[in-house]
Amino acid sequence: MTSGRRDPASQEEILGGGNTGVVVRVGDTVRRQAGHWTPAVHALLDHLESVGFDAAPRALGTDAQGREVAAYLEGQAGTLGPEALAPPFRTVAACRAIGAWLRAFHEAQAGFEPDPALPWRVVPGRALAAGEVVVHHDVGTYNTVLRPDDSFAVIDFDFASPGRPVEDLAYVLWSWTPLWHDDAAVRREMGGVPLSERLHKFAAVLDGYAADASLRAEVPDAVLRRMTEQSRTLEDLAAQGDPAFVRMVAEGHAERPLLDAEWFGQRRELFAAAIS
Repeated sequence: MTSGRRDPASQEEILGGGNTGVVVRVGDTVRRQAGHWTPAVHALLDHLESVGFDAAPRALGTDAQGREVAAYLEGQAGTLGPEALAPPFRTVAACRAIGAWLRAFHEAQAGFEPDPALPWRVVPGRALAAGEVVVHHDVGTYNTVLRPDDSFAVIDFDFASPGRPVEDLAYVLWSWTPLWHDDAAVRREMGGVPLSERLHKFAAVLDGYAADASLRAEVPDAVLRRMTEQSRTLEDLAAQGDPAFVRMVAEGHAERPLLDAEWFGQRRELFAAAIS
């Protein structure tokens, strides 16, 4: 006769913060629906583990339900509005630290060659061109975990694909500075960030990345390009019938990047001067 009590390791806890699907914790693992891109992502994560890069999840295959399984990362997770982001994620030091994480992530890929036969989520599989890495494409505060040792780790590699390092920098700058047109959202989620502080945070990301002068010169245009590409990607995924992205477009998520691009474009020279 059994007691009827469930093994805690088999119990599922729904984790908050996801915008495009249900994520659950089962013991010391995280599980969610796999996609056609999962093998490519897991190959990248396997490489990172093999070189000792521990600031990303370990890929653990799939479970009996066909869900992808990754190791759970202990720590305080960043949030995806409308609630306020925790103070440790909102500082100039945090911007410098996430820039350093990004540099370490890119450098840890040395020797990694993606299998061209494995597709990514929004683009086909292909080899890396000269100067390219696998770009995370979504290093927002909401995909970041502040670990017990006060270092950052980053999760959710669903939108990873080959690209230029500046593409990752552009998204980090947009999310962490933040480069948002909506002052009410900045006050609500970031506690209010005056332009002078945004300029300092913008520069801190690039300092953390140890960006050289040529890379810094690329950044303003890359930010504007990333914003417009984000809008187009959301529209494309919604047009393909993905329910999560249909909802996001209906809620205005495809329009906001264009408004952010207009806001940033009007201040482009100020930000360019801050990093020159």
